[in-house]
Amino acid sequence: MSQDPPAPPLPPVPGFEFATAAARIRDWDRDDVAVAVATGPHPAAAAGLFTRSAFRAAPVKRCIAHLRKSGGRARAVAVNAGAANACTGRQGMADAAACAARVARRLRIRSEEVLLCSTGVIGRRLPMERLLPGLDLALATLDAHPASAEKAGASRPAGGGGLDAFARAIMTTDIRPKTAWKRAGKGGTGPLIAGACKGSGMIAPNMATLLAFLFTDAAISPPLLHMALIRAADISFNNVTVDGDTSTNDTLLALASGASGAAPIEDAGDPRFTEFMDAMAEVSESLAMQVARDGEGATKLVRVRVQGAAGDSDAKKAAKAIAESPLVKTALFGNDPNWGRILMAIGKSGAKAREERVAVSLCGVQMMRDGHPLPFDAAALSAAMRQPEIDLEVDLGLGAGVCAMLTCDFSYDYVRINADYTT
Repeated sequence: MSQDPPAPPLPPVPGFEFATAAARIRDWDRDDVAVAVATGPHPAAAAGLFTRSAFRAAPVKRCIAHLRKSGGRARAVAVNAGAANACTGRQGMADAAACAARVARRLRIRSEEVLLCSTGVIGRRLPMERLLPGLDLALATLDAHPASAEKAGASRPAGGGGLDAFARAIMTTDIRPKTAWKRAGKGGTGPLIAGACKGSGMIAPNMATLLAFLFTDAAISPPLLHMALIRAADISFNNVTVDGDTSTNDTLLALASGASGAAPIEDAGDPRFTEFMDAMAEVSESLAMQVARDGEGATKLVRVRVQGAAGDSDAKKAAKAIAESPLVKTALFGNDPNWGRILMAIGKSGAKAREERVAVSLCGVQMMRDGHPLPFDAAALSAAMRQPEIDLEVDLGLGAGVCAMLTCDFSYDYVRINADYTT
């Protein structure tokens, strides 16, 4: 897959500091612990969306509980890659509590003000003997006592202190880190919103199917921040799928430091709130597209658009079935314009559909219309499908329902990556 053009460098996010360290949770020669700390005199406004899996991981349960208890406030986020701390029973909850307590003690805050996220292998306990010193080492770079880093006992010095380093430290099977940023308001004069996420496999739309973090210097109330986060997720992360699998650890967090110095946004009718929501959505859409491009083993980004459905929910059913079909995705990898597989996916989706109304196009070439196959140059279309980004469009011809989703193809490497992930 082609490389994305270089992104503009991430600016610092006023009111936040970031640090990373290597805890050696898995056999990676890189940082795998990341922390973000709100540095202002008051806790940051915070909002979160989480997996709907019946088997929520310990850090997810803890985040949900503490955001409810605090009314949407937090001072720090701590993330580890390599172990999910999911399906680990009471000990998993105790380990999560110990991590929060360690961060809180170092920052001199309450453990309830620490939000936790973990990603990696399900069913394995956190290696506390390595993770806790790793957290110490990362946090040591945020204070004025260099000697404290030497006492932490982790394997090597901490990594860089920006959001770029944070994005790298939270990766698992990702090929590249994923970041985006934008300033809200006309002419980019409003608050800054910067984001980082990880996600490559076990990605399907059911909230925000990955770990994603949005940081802003906006002064905004927690309820409005939560409202903006729901809207951003619905038009971005909830419309991306790699393999149809939803993780136990999916988390999307937004923190607002209030360090911009502007008057707080406290009313949904405030024009600045609309500008803020638009900017958050744009950042989220960029991150979601990066996830689809970086799908495990992916060679191309695929934009699936279904229109003409009886309603938006039907359009989403059809789009999701197409985007997640292994037969469709392998045909896309093989550059095979086998449109019958697309029809198959629509037919099983549960969306209302009538064969004599359906039209299907791939890379701008219409292959079926009104229930009839159309002549097309298969060799030329196959060549067009070799591009790093392709469009797949369906018109159900039944109404005004529309849905657009992002996905990727399935290559041989998807099986290779996932077949021996723990061995």
